[in-house]
Amino acid sequence: MKRLSLFAGLALSALVASCTDSPKPAGAESETRASSTPDTVLASKNDAAARIAAHFTVTQELVTNFQGVDGELRARCKTLGVSGASCFTFQINLTNDGPAIDASEQDWTLYFHSVRRVFDVLNSSAFSLERVNGDLHRLTPTAEFTGIASGETLELELLGESWIQFESDFQPRLFVVDGNGNASVIQSTDTDDLSDMVLPINRNHPDNWKRTSGDANELATAASRYQRFAADAAPVAESRWHSRIIPQPRSVSEKEGAPVVLAAGVDFRAEGLGEGSLLALQQRLQTLQLVPADAAKAYPIRIQVDKREFQGQPAGAYSLDVSDTGATVVAADESGAFYGAQSFLALVDLKTTSAPQLRVDDAPRFPHRGLFLDVGRNFHSKEVVLKLLDQMAAYKLNRFHFHLSDDEGWRLEIPGLPELTEVGGKRCFDLEENRCLLPQLGSGPNSDNYGSGFFSVDDYLEILRFAADRHIEVVPEFDMPAHARAAVASMEARYRKLRDTDSAAAAEYRLIDPEDDTRYLSVQFYSDSYINPCVDSTYRFVGKVIREVKAMHDTAGHPLKTWHFGGDEAVNILASDAFEVGPGKNPEKGDVTAEVRNKPWTNSPQCQRLIASGEVASLDELGERYARQVSKLVADAGISTMAAWNDGVKKIVNAGEELATDHNYVNSWAPLFWGGGDESVHFADAGFELVQSHSDYLYFDMPQEVDPEERGYYWASRYTDTRKTFSYAPLNTAQQAELYADRDGLNWSATSPEESFADSVRGIQGQLWSEVVRTDAAVEYQIFPRLLALAERAWHQASWELPLQAGQTFSAETGFVDRQALAQDWREFAAALGNKELLKLDRAGVGYRIPVPGAVVTGGRLQTALPYSGLDLEYFNGEQWLPVSESVAPQSVLSLRARSADGARAGRAVEMNPPENLGAR
Repeated sequence: MKRLSLFAGLALSALVASCTDSPKPAGAESETRASSTPDTVLASKNDAAARIAAHFTVTQELVTNFQGVDGELRARCKTLGVSGASCFTFQINLTNDGPAIDASEQDWTLYFHSVRRVFDVLNSSAFSLERVNGDLHRLTPTAEFTGIASGETLELELLGESWIQFESDFQPRLFVVDGNGNASVIQSTDTDDLSDMVLPINRNHPDNWKRTSGDANELATAASRYQRFAADAAPVAESRWHSRIIPQPRSVSEKEGAPVVLAAGVDFRAEGLGEGSLLALQQRLQTLQLVPADAAKAYPIRIQVDKREFQGQPAGAYSLDVSDTGATVVAADESGAFYGAQSFLALVDLKTTSAPQLRVDDAPRFPHRGLFLDVGRNFHSKEVVLKLLDQMAAYKLNRFHFHLSDDEGWRLEIPGLPELTEVGGKRCFDLEENRCLLPQLGSGPNSDNYGSGFFSVDDYLEILRFAADRHIEVVPEFDMPAHARAAVASMEARYRKLRDTDSAAAAEYRLIDPEDDTRYLSVQFYSDSYINPCVDSTYRFVGKVIREVKAMHDTAGHPLKTWHFGGDEAVNILASDAFEVGPGKNPEKGDVTAEVRNKPWTNSPQCQRLIASGEVASLDELGERYARQVSKLVADAGISTMAAWNDGVKKIVNAGEELATDHNYVNSWAPLFWGGGDESVHFADAGFELVQSHSDYLYFDMPQEVDPEERGYYWASRYTDTRKTFSYAPLNTAQQAELYADRDGLNWSATSPEESFADSVRGIQGQLWSEVVRTDAAVEYQIFPRLLALAERAWHQASWELPLQAGQTFSAETGFVDRQALAQDWREFAAALGNKELLKLDRAGVGYRIPVPGAVVTGGRLQTALPYSGLDLEYFNGEQWLPVSESVAPQSVLSLRARSADGARAGRAVEMNPPENLGAR
């Protein structure tokens, strides 16, 4: 679901040492975290590690990507056991801005994070290199270390696995550890702003943004953006976007008459809404600055529930009638009443404080309209979670999939198991992991950033109640049996703490078979992150967590309806086709030893006994055994629905018979160009309901354009912009092959399933994984405005979405999709987004991504374009930023950028490069 086997390699054993960390309050807030000089540094000016931490400046840069690595180096990569024998080179540059580090001062180690495994130092024998676990690596001076003079820059060229295409692959918070095990972050790297730490990709190597020599993607430039945006630039009449509701209703009938003026505010008069939902709407009015000073003068909206008018309609159906005297919402249930009120607010143009007169008849397309947030890899605060829930409600999304654990963090307090958050909720420098988890993903050695944090029981209760008031179900996920290192390490810390005083308690919730010495490597490069599905204590642990979380839901007054057990990626990537037992003969495979190619749990005596008993046929079925056992625990707890990522249930043949839960669904995530549509069909045939979650359209951790400055992982898609998500057809995903290329910009094909497949689709869901999303601000940048396109597809079925015809094959050469209808639909959506909705996001304090403009010069005039209208542009003339006008001279335009709808924020600028973008002046 997250990473694929192209990021594979050989595991190294974890190190053992004693060390310290700095305490940190859970849920840090700011985007940039530069700390003052630690007391330990000031007190230790004669210590090399302390001087490095205080005085070194660090930059990182890509040198050569895969296609530039020569044959000799490629052969070396194969010998080293690199996935696919594919390497890239990069540099860590260390500039000493302080006193000299002498050759004799070798009692220190430099640690750094890398989301790619690093195998060798190419240009120096003065350091030895070792990977600790996951993304944590270290460089140790050798006898050949000659010191680093004051003012000197030490350039270390390193050999990494696979490739780097986006600058966000690089990680902050390098740190040094002295001979006593004391860790100090290099202060110049103690930030989440990479602009001064990562040198731009492509500055000297224009092809380095490509993955392979055959990569057919087009790099985003001012000119390429202009071509893309201008293709959709036909004007949209104001009346069309003024009456456009996002997400689009089933039917809208416009009325004669001028728009109603809302200058005196809006007054909800609700008979069919509970107190919590009404309060949520009042808070929305406050956000939009529509709260009336005098309710008697406000525009009235009457809300009532009358089931009789909606016989045969799904939950959430409603009608909305807007006239000059007031508006009326009638709904099938309370959720429909809430959605009807939100639809009225979607009509409001805040610039004119008005709304058109019309009639709406509406009902949701799918019962599951979801958003997923990963707080395991990096923690995200309760404040940003509440902000997301509020925006989900505004656009009628109703499932919040809350990913509360992963390898790098456990994020919910569980009464009775304090180690889960005391150890698993914190990262610091403790290689024995008795007090915290290893540093990962740019967290460095301290706990004062988003690598650490958790939600208390009270936090979780607040989130549950806040969500329920907005008709959103919270679906908690604790990912197991893979992606479970935080749980494993926490319970091992518990075991060590109790083993000498209470051996029974120590073993009660242990998650491993201590005699299992299987060597494997997970997708995130861990050798110790899998829960053992063959030991009884595993299920005691899972049952304990289920009971405690269920109790929280009961206390909140909103019973737990769905349990998501994760289940993804319990594999050994060293056993994949990217490797062979070496020295092998295939130049495109890395050489590894036979013993590291075992399946997970191969050497577990408890698993061997389970297989010998006949309860499980083979190692290949252990994941499904775990799923079956957990479904019993879920059903016994009175929870009716269990969910999983598709990896965890692939060998389930009949979900209804094999699983104890009444309802079971799968998040189908595989990229469509890799057969993700066929995988969805497989799970439907096995009796699962489907939540379409395909990563190349619905993963919001993917970059928003093919520009190395964008943030994101890109194993599934080089770009997923708002239009691409808008263009997704969840029932007939094969038609995407006609509209978009694969991640390498190449064509692919797909075939539609039987018409009955649509009956298995319960909805769609957008995902934000957080490996390179370290801050709350980054969460908002990645999710918005793509969330609005997600909501559109979850609620409304467009005319250009084709009905299923079994065996119909789509590719770039076919022409079944009505592209004109799609383009017109997008233009109206984009006009409503730019002219109405972005200002609402501004007033809600949402830091959405402001688009980077496109521009060309034709006929001596500057031509500009944006993906949606309503935003102002400005240009930099070398001295200041000025508004773009029709009369601006192209020669004076050095850079362009857009501003937010309220004008308060500026987006990322694009340089106007004369040869490439402007042509002849």
